[in-house]
Amino acid sequence: MARPLRVEYEHAFYHVISRGHRRENIFRNDGDRKKFLNKLSLAAERLQLKIHAYVLMSNHYHLLIETPKANISQAMHDINAGYSNWYRSKYRLIGSIFQGRYKAIVVEKDEYLLVLSAYIHLNPVKTGIVNKPEEYIWSSYGSYIGKNKPPSFLCMAEISEKFKRKSEYGQYVIGFLVGEKGISQEEVYGRNSFLGSDGFIRQALSGFGGGKRNDGEVNDEKALRQVSADDVLEIMITAFHIGEEDIWSRKKGNVYRKMFIYMLRKHTDLGLREIGEMLGMKYRAVSELERYFTDELTKEKPMQKMVVKVEKELRKMALLG
Repeated sequence: MARPLRVEYEHAFYHVISRGHRRENIFRNDGDRKKFLNKLSLAAERLQLKIHAYVLMSNHYHLLIETPKANISQAMHDINAGYSNWYRSKYRLIGSIFQGRYKAIVVEKDEYLLVLSAYIHLNPVKTGIVNKPEEYIWSSYGSYIGKNKPPSFLCMAEISEKFKRKSEYGQYVIGFLVGEKGISQEEVYGRNSFLGSDGFIRQALSGFGGGKRNDGEVNDEKALRQVSADDVLEIMITAFHIGEEDIWSRKKGNVYRKMFIYMLRKHTDLGLREIGEMLGMKYRAVSELERYFTDELTKEKPMQKMVVKVEKELRKMALLG
């Protein structure tokens, strides 16, 4: 499978997600989070980045980042490499800290900036860590509602100017927790690592006249249809209103774990060993769970409906051929 495009142009907006290797924690304590924010601040100053929103979870983070200098690849190398080197030294570790390459979704800001910031700020609520976003101190939400002093690298004007008062932004975010409003998968992950209209995607691919495409340029539309483990994971979490722990749990009969393996085998190019490494299993056990789920799928209509639901969301993202 071709590697995803890295599209760079001046003042591009990106939703960046980076996860720990094998889903392991990248932040063990508050000191680690403070160090990451320090690394983020240094990179923002040196490379003239604008960070519009962020949240630091235990095993991953989200950034809403703007690159006035068309340098997302350099920026993410500085941020992740700088933190990884410090983290390995502190905990005397060897090997990767982050899982492969970060995911960077190019964002059409006028249409998606606000809802994407809400999604980022609601992450701790969605995963059950807190009941209200203001209770989680490791995100930019507190700065937006006036609860905390914003860090030097946080650029709030682009979002704050849409509201007359800080409390209105808070009401906007909390509104997604009420009733069935929610935030759809399409409003967060878009299509083929682009979040925007067809016209915007065409312009972004051309670099808006002055940009570039990095890390494996591909022109075949079919090759652009990327399905990653993260894509499947996020869709399952959203579709079934579950947390990551529900998928990783080794509890006997865990349908989500078996379905995750089934989806990875069917819709990604990951092999048994790679999936086993991700889930902390031997490849034979992966093969057995896949076989069990396939057998059950032929008999159980509820499972069939669950699979259809996930694959429908994948198609909405234009990730399947």
